Amino acid sequence: MGLFGSFVYKSKKRKKNFWLHMTIRGKTKLYFFSEDPKSALSGIPGGFEVFEDQESGLPFLRKKKGGFLGGLIKTKTGGKKKEDKK
Repeated sequence: MGLFGSFVYKSKKRKKNFWLHMTIRGKTKLYFFSEDPKSALSGIPGGFEVFEDQESGLPFLRKKKGGFLGGLIKTKTGGKKKEDKK
């Protein structure tokens, strides 16, 4: 629905709609889902994806996994490659 209204996520487990909201605390932006559609955001911020908790059925935003292959390739340095020294 992002183009013509608020971003809404339908929980698979709870069968309810949740709308994405944002609040600012100091310099930090906090994103959360609510059953209240008032003043909801129109879309997901770049670099994030919706994740539904398997036990509670509640949606959360999380940062997308690594680049092109979705974080499937990891190195021994915790996902960051060291430049080769010659």
